[in-house]
Amino acid sequence: MKFLLLTALLAVLQQYAKAGLLPIREHVDIVWTWSSGTWTCNAVTGSASHIPSTVFMSMTDKPYVNGSPSTSGSRFTQPASSSFNFTGAATGAPLWIAVQGTPGTGEAWPGFDNKQSAGTFGSYIPSDTRVSQTTAREYIRVSLAGYTPPPGVSSQFSMWTTSGSVPKVWMSTFDSSVVNDYYYTVGSHTHMNWGFTAPGIHKVRLTASAFLGPGATNPTGSSAVHEFVFAIGEFAKWQAENFSAAALEDPAITGPSADPDGDDSNNLIEYAFGTDPLKGGVAGLPDGLGLPGLSITTEGGVFYQTLVYPRRRAVAEVSPVIYQPLFAPSPSGPWSAAGVTELVSNFTGDQAALNAVWEKVTARKPLGGGSHGFARVAVSR
Repeated sequence: MKFLLLTALLAVLQQYAKAGLLPIREHVDIVWTWSSGTWTCNAVTGSASHIPSTVFMSMTDKPYVNGSPSTSGSRFTQPASSSFNFTGAATGAPLWIAVQGTPGTGEAWPGFDNKQSAGTFGSYIPSDTRVSQTTAREYIRVSLAGYTPPPGVSSQFSMWTTSGSVPKVWMSTFDSSVVNDYYYTVGSHTHMNWGFTAPGIHKVRLTASAFLGPGATNPTGSSAVHEFVFAIGEFAKWQAENFSAAALEDPAITGPSADPDGDDSNNLIEYAFGTDPLKGGVAGLPDGLGLPGLSITTEGGVFYQTLVYPRRRAVAEVSPVIYQPLFAPSPSGPWSAAGVTELVSNFTGDQAALNAVWEKVTARKPLGGGSHGFARVAVSR
């Protein structure tokens, strides 16, 4: 029976545990191109062109700070104005936005671009009242083909542009009165707000279409559906970097309590200590990461149970990772943090590159009259 269970686990890993997605933390253009009767789509950054299924849009859970790109994040607060009801968030609730304007450093900044020659498509004036142009132009229509919220989470997606204080709503999964289309023209470059009502992994599916002319005649037909992954928050980004796009919809593989490599460390533990969720064992990814280590040390004639482990630096998240070192005289307890002191330091030498995300924690407790002790770190979000 154990052999059969192991075989089943390996089959699941072969299906889902493929290379993770590449993070985009910068300006990126979604480029739709019509050529030889076929639509293609690429996510283009300043340095490379990517197939959409290989990347994800990285968004932090830090608050947005206007005018401070070095500290600003993607988390906003839902306005009280009824003109923003289309987002589906309650007034005052958090709302995560890949913004139309300049975002914070390290935030994805997605928009649309097209560099095709004039005359590729037929020029017309869309009947959609949201298009304010009164001159016929070669329009590309981008349509929402689907949206998948984070597993087990009720969330909404919306897209809008702003000019002044009133939003122009192009897409909304919450407001059924919104026609989920966006129009832009050949040769143009445009950005918009992409809004989400919860952190986690979001999948937005889009298609493109146009008319070959004259005017609004001879439709190209819709492109293939292209999926764009948005990862909001540090744990979601970790999931996207470590698992395939298909696995991200399966909490039994990528959820915090899942253990896809069967090494008795669930994904939350792997995330918290920097180990590989798809390669069984306790070794950390870079040197300096890994599960806690316990030893007996002495200082001033006092013996200590000393627990050393890496800890993710605190960030302004709705659900941060909490580390609690606990000690006990036996494996059965009682477990306690009483009398525990912590020393937090940076990594040094060859491990100094870890300091951008990690810090080193040394937690210790006097050994007392015993000759041995036990320790563990409780991790929660």
